[in-house]
Amino acid sequence: MDEEIKKLLEQNLELTNQIYKQTKYIKNYVFWAQIGSILKILLIVVPIILGIIYLPPLIKDLMGQYQGLLGLEAGSTNPIQSLLNGGVSNLDLNKVDIDKLPANVRAMIK
Repeated sequence: MDEEIKKLLEQNLELTNQIYKQTKYIKNYVFWAQIGSILKILLIVVPIILGIIYLPPLIKDLMGQYQGLLGLEAGSTNPIQSLLNGGVSNLDLNKVDIDKLPANVRAMIK
């Protein structure tokens, strides 16, 4: 009987060691999975935040550079720029004179 208890205790100790190793592996795996999920979220959120902060001034500068190409004068209000600023422009598309549009735009409309 004594030897049987000793044998059962040795088996129990061996199984406990296996469970400990598995638990240690699982704990390590879960830790790195959490780190990976945080990195994934940061990889998505940080570019969005940076875009919200830095893109509007860049677009505004770009629109300032190309105002001449769009046919807008320096002092006039740019409808695209007012849309970027959140305002609604007073551009009425029904009152646009098609004859004053550039030839390539007229060709695209027809």
